[in-house]
Amino acid sequence: MPGSRGDADDPHGGTDHSGPGPRTAPPDERSWLKRHGPETLIGSVIVAAVTTVLTVTIPLLAGGERDDDGDGGAGPGHAPSAVTATTEPPTCTMIDCDGLDPKDTHCDRGAVTLARELAGSMQVSVRYSPGCRTVWGKLVGAEKGDTIEIATSPTKKERKAVRTGHTQYTAMLPAGRTFSAQAIGTSLKGQPSHDLPPGDQVRIGADQNDIPPL
Repeated sequence: MPGSRGDADDPHGGTDHSGPGPRTAPPDERSWLKRHGPETLIGSVIVAAVTTVLTVTIPLLAGGERDDDGDGGAGPGHAPSAVTATTEPPTCTMIDCDGLDPKDTHCDRGAVTLARELAGSMQVSVRYSPGCRTVWGKLVGAEKGDTIEIATSPTKKERKAVRTGHTQYTAMLPAGRTFSAQAIGTSLKGQPSHDLPPGDQVRIGADQNDIPPL
């Protein structure tokens, strides 16, 4: 029919059933492929994928144990999460902390060492919490059975023995505006390699004047 040809030639009339033709790369894409080749494109994709995997995996593997300067107990513990470590305040102060664990009460966060003494492999420290206003004794480089003691008076003392590992710390004692504390580490069997006899003691004292400026 005469009208049929006119409909086919009219770009605005009829229905086009030809479907999409083969895709032709834009000039800039053809130019890039011509210069670099498909191998370069594939290599770029592989590098990007490997980088993504490493970015996700490395932080997951990087979690380690808590710094040894923290007040770890006799057995293995669970390192607090970053959120817990920065948001949970101490649960006690002064007299309310008497006899409590500095780690369990979060008093170990922000704690400082007022004094330390070394003999053989044993190091004895007096630890102080500005937030809780408490002191405790800490012993590192020790052996099973060695003990650490903290005292703020002849009758006010806390003492603990090493059960496993090489580190131990005592419970806390309150430290007022003025105080005097003495920590004593005792080697049960001594350290022959360091000429320390059985029962050898390491003593160190500290008071309010040893508190560093905050």
